[in-house]
Amino acid sequence: MGAPAVGPWRWVILLVRTAVCFLSFGIIKSMGVFIDEFVEYFECSTLAAGLVVSLPFTIGMVTGIFTGVLLRIMGTKLLMIFSGAVFSVSLIIAAVVSTTFVHIALCFVACSFGFSIMQTVSVAVLLQYFPDNFASMNGVSLTGGPLGMMVVPPVVQQLIQLYGWRGALALFGAMSANFCVFASLVRPLRTRNSYKPIADGEPSSTTNPPPNESLWDNWRQRFGAMCEEIDLQMFFDEPGFVTTQIINFVEGILFFGWHIYLIPNGIALGFNETRSSFLATFAGFGTMFGRILSGFLIDHGLVQEHNLFAVSSFLLALVCFLDPIAAPSYEAVATIATLGGFFFGVIYPLLMVLSVNFPEERRVSALSWMFLFSGFGLSAGGFIIGWIYDVTGDYGVAFCTMGVFSAIMGVLSLTLRPTCFPCKTQDLEKD
Repeated sequence: MGAPAVGPWRWVILLVRTAVCFLSFGIIKSMGVFIDEFVEYFECSTLAAGLVVSLPFTIGMVTGIFTGVLLRIMGTKLLMIFSGAVFSVSLIIAAVVSTTFVHIALCFVACSFGFSIMQTVSVAVLLQYFPDNFASMNGVSLTGGPLGMMVVPPVVQQLIQLYGWRGALALFGAMSANFCVFASLVRPLRTRNSYKPIADGEPSSTTNPPPNESLWDNWRQRFGAMCEEIDLQMFFDEPGFVTTQIINFVEGILFFGWHIYLIPNGIALGFNETRSSFLATFAGFGTMFGRILSGFLIDHGLVQEHNLFAVSSFLLALVCFLDPIAAPSYEAVATIATLGGFFFGVIYPLLMVLSVNFPEERRVSALSWMFLFSGFGLSAGGFIIGWIYDVTGDYGVAFCTMGVFSAIMGVLSLTLRPTCFPCKTQDLEKD
């Protein structure tokens, strides 16, 4: 059973997902600019600052596993608007009222719930509209991420110099309100199952219970439906699912550790703040090409997903090991940043492709678990890499550690089975 025909509006959905990626990854990358500001203002360690700047993208990921339930209750458009508003308002409050490290941490935790839901729903909507070539369209939409990485961090660095970290963070929050604008372009679809749209006016499965049904029976059915959406059984009866979640966790460590400490690494090497912030631009340039290439190779059957993932992981490990050698030269560090961005650009979209290598009715649940485990990895990455720098005083050691993590991720990916996704519509109809 394939997704219904949605006509040309699918290209608007692709644009929405691309815009969400532009803002999301631009904000993630720019958080590295705030680390030194937080260390100085709050008189904290790099470990603590790295952990706090990871909070807007991590703690709330636990809500991702409830996305299927929330979609049934609120619908796609309303849920995306709500999550965008939570993200934006939380950042503005953090900028305006935070006087202690605890205050800003709590605001960032609230911010993370909006971020988590926005990411999960935007991927799920893209999967609805592009069931046959998800890998390519996912890669295309994710090119918005590196564009954000190239554009946003240098702008944020200038905003901090002009208005201080509070002013820059408040403007960040105002810019994030565009999430709500993007969400308004999503057609009001509700879901019959985890991801299949129901046309407007069609009866929904969330209609009120019969009058003779007790309140206890009603809540018991709702709880059962929630457990079904979370789908814990996947850990036991889907081959490779546990390994996939371990890979998601390790990739989260690498992704956040590499991206938020790339700019502080440049500053520690003696480059000025402006030149260091442009390292994010070089990384974004490489990432954009990596994301386009990964989807093209997969959808044209030129290479298996798990093999491409493994090769990219091993090459990323090599790039991380070369970082200390490149340290004296800005040109060499910029080249390393570009290559690292390219391999991250290949790896990140493949996480989503690997996460939908399961039966059709379980794909949104699998995506939700992917964001949950990668979110835990993001938080661990900010903590671990910051701790290594505090202990050693050398980002070179931290980057070599990330190289080890990347090699481990590559080995794990080789144990996965070849993916059977994307499925062709005609094959689904035969079923």
